[in-house]
This record gives sequence, C-alpha cells and structure tokens, in this order.
Amino acid sequence: MLSDTERGILSRLSEFSEEIEASWDVPRALSLPGLADSLGLVRSSLHKPLSKLEEEGLVFTRVAHVIGGGSRKRKVIHITSLGREKVNTFENNLLIKNGKLFGTFPDISKIFGRENDKQILTKQIFEGDSIFLSGLPGIGKTSLVRNIVPEILEFGWTVRWATCYSNTDISDIALQWTEKKSLRDISSLTSYCGKNKNLLIIDEIQEVHPRHIDSIGKLLNQLKDSRASILVIVRSPNPLNYIEGFSEYRLLGLDEIEGKNLLPKDIDQVKALEIVSALGGHPLALHLWSPESELPEEVEAVQNFVESNVISKLTRDALLTLDELSLSPIPLDVNEIFDSNGIGELDDSAILRWFEQKSEPHHLIRNVRRSLWSDIEREKMHEKAANYWSEREGDEALWIETYHKINSKSFQNNSLINNISIISKENSAVAALLIEDAIKIEDSEDLRFKAVDIAFERAEYEIIDDHLSMIDDSPQKKIRTARLLRINGDIDSAKELENECLSFFSAADKIRFKISMLVRKFDDRIPRKIEIRLAEEILSEIHNLDFENISETDRYTAELTLNLLKHSIALDTSNLTLASQSRSELEIILSNNQEHLMLLDLRAKLAISNSSELIDLTLESVHSFIQTCSDQLKKISIIHSTLEVTKPDFPDWLIESHDGLFQQPLREDLAAHRRMSAQCWYWRGVIHQSHRLPYWQEAIHRFRAAECNQAANELLKELTKSI
Repeated sequence: MLSDTERGILSRLSEFSEEIEASWDVPRALSLPGLADSLGLVRSSLHKPLSKLEEEGLVFTRVAHVIGGGSRKRKVIHITSLGREKVNTFENNLLIKNGKLFGTFPDISKIFGRENDKQILTKQIFEGDSIFLSGLPGIGKTSLVRNIVPEILEFGWTVRWATCYSNTDISDIALQWTEKKSLRDISSLTSYCGKNKNLLIIDEIQEVHPRHIDSIGKLLNQLKDSRASILVIVRSPNPLNYIEGFSEYRLLGLDEIEGKNLLPKDIDQVKALEIVSALGGHPLALHLWSPESELPEEVEAVQNFVESNVISKLTRDALLTLDELSLSPIPLDVNEIFDSNGIGELDDSAILRWFEQKSEPHHLIRNVRRSLWSDIEREKMHEKAANYWSEREGDEALWIETYHKINSKSFQNNSLINNISIISKENSAVAALLIEDAIKIEDSEDLRFKAVDIAFERAEYEIIDDHLSMIDDSPQKKIRTARLLRINGDIDSAKELENECLSFFSAADKIRFKISMLVRKFDDRIPRKIEIRLAEEILSEIHNLDFENISETDRYTAELTLNLLKHSIALDTSNLTLASQSRSELEIILSNNQEHLMLLDLRAKLAISNSSELIDLTLESVHSFIQTCSDQLKKISIIHSTLEVTKPDFPDWLIESHDGLFQQPLREDLAAHRRMSAQCWYWRGVIHQSHRLPYWQEAIHRFRAAECNQAANELLKELTKSI
C-alpha cells in the first residue's frame, strides 16, 4: 500500500507526458527540488518514498539539464507506464489528488444532524468570509468543522489547521499552518498563507494566554483582508470580539430529533426527547448522560448537570487524576501523570479528549472542576504539583514545574528568573507568559527586566516599552532603552544613551559591549562583500581597544572574537596579509578546536578559488564538512559562504543542506543567533523565488530584532524592486 507522499509523487509526475522522458531539457518540476516544492515537502522527506517507488518500477531516474537550473546536469524523476496505471486508481482519493492539509488535524467523529450548520458555514468559507464560530464548550464546534474539511479539500483547497493552548503564539500557529519552524512575522505569515482557496483555521483560541492574544489578534486583522478564508473556533467570552470584519456564527444545541440519536437506542422516544430538551441538546452532556443521571431543572445550566451527575459520581482515584489534568497547563502523557489510577474511569466516562498519547479533560468538565476549588485549595494543589514536577528532568518538566510554582505563589525571584532563562532558550513563548504571570503576583524590577529581555528576543516592542515605563531610571534601563531606540532607527539617541551607560560598566563589561557593537556593525548588511570604508573603520576601532584591567579569561574571549572578526573582514576585502595574521593568532587560540580551524580554511579557500576546478574541489570538502560538523552555527556559516560563491547555480546538496537548517531553530536569546537566523531567511528567499516575498519579510523582521536596521532597510529596498 502506498503512503500519502508516494501517491502525491506519482500524481504530480503523471501530469507530464511520456515524450519528455527523452528530452535534453526538462522542467524543474521533475527535479528533486521542484518536486519537493510542488508537494510542499522538504527534499529529504522524498528520498525514502522515491527509492521505494523506483524499486517497485513505478518511477525511474536519469540525469538531464534542468531548465533554469544552471549548467550542471541534475537527477530528474519520471513516472513509468506501470506508475501511470497506478495513478488511475487514485480517482477516489480526493484528499491526495485535490486539496492539501497542514496542521494537527483532529480525529473525525461522526456527527448527527447539523446539515443546516454545515451548509451555511461551507457557503461562507467558499465566499472567502472571516468567521468566528462560537458556542458553549462541548457543543460540537470542532467536530462540525472537522466534518466540513473533506468537502473543502475535495474542491482543491488548502486547509491549514492550528489548535491553541496557553503557550500558543504566532510562531506556533505558523508551525502548524506551514510546517516551517521559525516563521513569526505577521506580514510574512500573511503573505505565505493568505492566498486564494486557502482555509485558515484556529481552534480553541480562548485558551491562549493574554500575553500572546494581542499579537494573534493583529495577525487575524491582516489575514481578514487577504484572499484566504478565516475560521476561528472559540467559546464565549471571545477574547478577540473587538476585531472588525468577522461575522459570528453561534452553534447551538441539537434539536430533539438530532439529539436523541446520541442516546442509547433502547430508550423510550418520549423519554429521549425529554432528556434532550432538559440538556439543551448539548452533545457532550448527552454523551455524559446515563440512566442514573438526574435531569436538571429548566433553569439549571449544563455546568450544574456536569457537577451533580458526572463529577460527583467519580471515585477518589478518578477525582485525583481529573484534578491533576485540570490543573495542568497542557495535555499530559499518561506516563507523565502522577495520580494516574483514575485514567481508565475518566476515559470510560467520556470525560477525556485525546491527542495521540496525551489527554486532557473536555474543557466544559475542566472548567466546572476548577470552579469548585477555593483559592487556598488551588494554591496548595499547585504547590504539590510543583514538587512533583521538580523531580523530573527536561524542558517541558521545568516549564510545568515553574508554572505550578508561580500559581502556588511560593517562588523566589532569583530562582524563578533562572528557570525562565533556561526555558527561554528553547521556548520563548512559554517564558514570556510565565514571567507575566509572576509579575502579576509580585511586581519587581528584576522580573520587569527579565520580561523586557524576553520581549527583545521575540521582537515585541510595545511590550518592551510598557515594561520599561514601569521601571525607575538606571543604567540597566538606559541600555535597554538604547536597544529599543536602535531598533526603531534612532541611532544617534541610542549612541548617546549607550555612552552615558559606559561609565557605569566594569572594564570587562566595557570591552564586551564595545566588541558586541563591532560585531553587529560588521553583520548589519545583507550578505555581500563589506565596503572598504566600513572595514577600515571597524579595524581602526579594534586597534584602539584597551585590554588593560581585564582578566586573562576575558582577554582570551576578546582576542578570539576580534581575530575571528578580522579574519572575516580580511576575506571580504581580499586582504591576504591580514587573513594570514589573524589565522595564525586563531591557530594558537583554537589549538584544540580543529573543526573551527577547518571552517576558517574552507572559507578562505572559497574566497580565493579562481577556477572551476578549484571551486569543485573546495565544494567537495565543504560537502564533507557539512555532513560531519557538530556545531550548528559553524554549519550555517559555511553553507552561507558557499551559497555566496555558487549563486545562482546552487548544487542540489547545498540547497538541501540549507533547507535542513530550519528543522532546528536557532536560539532567540543570543544576538549572534538572531542575526544568523535573519541571514538564513534571506538566503531562503534567494533559493526559493516563488516564496521570496514571505521569506524576505521574515528576514527583514529578524534583522530588525537583531538590531541590524541597515540590513533590514537594504533588504526592504531589494524586496520592493523584486515585486
């Protein structure tokens, strides 16, 4: 049986005639990069399915000249006659043949009735509307949309589905919608997804933490003016009801005829109609009903029914498990639950919803259970949970522990900031909401500064300004204000504030600050050779640095950074004397780091290679280095240097290597990583011209976040020219 990817490959290849199999020039779509682009997949994901298809005689490969692919021949793929026969059996497979689906798609569940709701929503979607689908928790909003999607796909649409949790932010929605890790700029995401015949779904948006809801609101404001259809699934109160341009479709309970289909068939019809009426046709409540249940009075809410007929009848074990799951900020794996003895009972009682191995209570039940705790009970439960999670290792465990510690109101600022700093390295969205929650409980300057630093990592400038306005004047505040001014383009004011702060710095801190300024000055440009004037200016400033009064350790770090900077300048300006001098210094400093020295030598060879033979030999060495290199920044550095030398005729292996970089996002808490990330998105826009607009928009966003305003402006000009 063929996989979805294998079917997609065969369907795409079958669009080309047999005559092309003997052609010297073939379309790019038949090459590995072209095939991957058309299927919306990374190239590495095609290797195994292609090998299997070739083994089964469904495709064959050859070497040919690819139109627009440079002078080098490339491997191309063709479908065989046996493969074409196989494609003819795909006619009924609408999901593969027609539309595309991205995101974590909920398991389909049969729904009864709702035909009118389905028709109205489907019509609105096809007309390009922006819709808030609202209703009580458990009313069936997600199930309804899940049952609409196959029809949307049948008509060739692309459906992008994102499910929200408390830590969901723009970047997480982008990952679900595009499967591209790191997209986080609103404009780039809008350009990428806001196209005709695209349905963009955001489910459970009310779960998003207040820290992130405004940015998602800004995203929706832009998307509603795009060509895509927008469907936001939300329960009341809608945190984004202020957004104009959205119509609201409120999903009500099932009518009596539809609702009774959810009840056991042996129930008397009159009784069934009575039950449906008493529960307001609420699907989840009907699922939870049992013959022992007492029907609520008309004036009672569904929540009361859940409390008296579901929660109150659970055993102690089940209640302990329910409490733990209800307290958690995210769904938990069964093996992660400390009080897990009641998981079977909860599951049998239809209380849980599942995400593969992870589960959480249906939100209606979770909310009812939470409402039954007093403040003191809740804090004690959080304290107990924090102690549990402190015994576990891993990023997620630290997040959950810190979340519980904050909500227990029993944290120490220093310890909390340390935990959040660790969390921020892997997930700044989580770190951001944790620090905001902590400030609500205990407002302090240290916590505010940490909130500012996280907001810098995330390029959230309004939030930075808000927090800085709540902090008294100090050198620490001034240096952060200077960063914000620099990002906003007010370079002179930024320099003035920075100079004011230098007098408060230690000798070592002064050196570190000045060196970081020099590195940023070198990096503040789109990838190209540095101007001689700027190179001389940086070298002059390096020469004037004073290393007196700093420790040997600080001196070592400073000399390493500066020699690396000088070596890069030397290669850019073809200054072989300086290149040799800095290389010699680095050989002494990096005597135990042969990988780094190899990187320097490869970059030098790329810079001075003046014949195709030398370039080809160097490319072989580069390819080998990339395959074995253990350091991500070194790998990115050599890939970018090689892209510069080989453009526009990039080798396939180099493009694939660059695409692979995005499977492991760079750290947002380090300036060097933020700058490198911006360059990655720049090169992605160069390589994948069909997506240049969103990729360069993302690069511009990241250059500004890295305080490289000049690079951002340069790229904006280039982007404007190319549109």
